[in-house]
Parts: sequence; structure tokens; C-alpha cells
Amino acid sequence: MKQFGVIGSPIEHSLSPDLHSEIYKQINFKASYEKFNVNPSDLENFFLCNKLDGYNVTTPHKIPIITYLKKLDKTAKKILAVNCVSDGIGYNTDWIGFNNAVSINNISLKGKSCLILGAGGVAYSIAYALIMSQVKSISVLNRNNSNKNKLLIWINDFFYNPQDNKPEIIINCTPLGMWPNIESLPTKYEVNQNHIVIDTIYNPIKTNWIRHCEEKGAKTIGGLDMLITQAIASVNIWLKTDVTNKINLKKIKNILKEKLC
Repeated sequence: MKQFGVIGSPIEHSLSPDLHSEIYKQINFKASYEKFNVNPSDLENFFLCNKLDGYNVTTPHKIPIITYLKKLDKTAKKILAVNCVSDGIGYNTDWIGFNNAVSINNISLKGKSCLILGAGGVAYSIAYALIMSQVKSISVLNRNNSNKNKLLIWINDFFYNPQDNKPEIIINCTPLGMWPNIESLPTKYEVNQNHIVIDTIYNPIKTNWIRHCEEKGAKTIGGLDMLITQAIASVNIWLKTDVTNKINLKKIKNILKEKLC
């Protein structure tokens, strides 16, 4: 039986074991999936000693893990963040998960003006997804101007990026609003019914920010869809085949909702 897992710290809150177990069940594949609390000081030892057939990587290891990998696939090399490892090679499925989550919610990104909230590792994955979707522009709002400017320089290396102070799509790439600190808001930016608002946070299912934006009439997408679709992308890498069309997304989503606050 194949063995997979996810590493991070903290990791207790992770829904990945429930998510992957249901994916394997639906595709009739015998495998286990466990979560491993790996402190930063233990990352090298985990990499050298683990016997897993593949694993996901979450905070705070998405960048440090790169040091130990044989190589990165071409996308992870551009994003410089890894959330999936297979045969010692690092991949990034966060950007795939984002674009697929947007697609299943019948939203087109092409030609849109976008605003990213945050400038951490998640923001780079989302920015890459937006670039690959041929958006019109990407702006960044972040408390640390140095990190903001670093991200913008990285974005501008990919395409002509005229700054637009009237975004149509706003994406939260910060942890603000995540359980247990659910009262936090990533921004006080005023939204209306013309905005599309996307949160990368999946716990709670609806953050306070998403609820606020819904009250203002904006179309919203929570982070659960992205969580599911990036997991499926990881499974595709590990199994070296595309199982996407075999997955009942609605069933998985309902199972995970029961686990969330």
C-alpha cells in the first residue's frame, strides 16, 4: 500500500488526511495519508529519513524544503515555493488548485484587473496563476512595503503590468481571518456588487471577510475549493495519471464541511 502525507508546523488543524482518504476511496486506490508535525529544525532529518511515496508541504516549509530536493519542476522553479514532493522533485500545485477552483465557479480571469492581499509564499503562487490566466493587471496590498515591492518586481518580470487602482477581482493571500483568529480582516478595502472576492483560507468555510463582502453584494469564493483541487493535482503527480474526472467534488466538499467550524 502506498503511503503519502503532509508536513508542516503546526499541522493538527489539517484536513488533508480526510480529503485524500476520500479521493483514494473514490478512485479505488489503496493508500494511506498522514500528517506529520515537522519543526523547522527537523526538516532535514525528515527529508533524509522518510519512506513516503510522496508528500505535501505546508507552512512553514514551502521554501526551506527546496534546499534538500534533487530538483524543481519548471513551475516550482519560477514560483520558488513547493507544496508537493514526488521522487525527490518539488512541484507547486497551489496555482493549479487556484485556477481550477476559479474555473469550477464559472469565473473567467482573462483580461481582469486583480488585487492580491499579502506578499508571502501563497501570494506568489496566486500571482503565477493569474499571469497564466492572462489577467490585465496585478496590484499588491501588503503592510510590509519591502515584501510588496519584491513581489511586484517578480510579477513584472513575467508580463507588462500596468497598475490599476480599480480591481475587479480581490484575492486574500494572508492568514488573516483563519481559525482560531477569525475576527481578523485582511483589508478594509470597500467592495461592491461589481467585485469578485476570493479567499485562500478554508477554515472557517466563510471567513468574516467573505461574509462582509457577500453583504456588500460581491460574488465570493472560499478557500475550500482550492484546497480540494490542489490536492487532486498532487494525486495526479504521484500516480502519474489524471484522476480529475473521476472525482465527485461535491461529495468531498460536503465531507470536509462537516469537519470545519
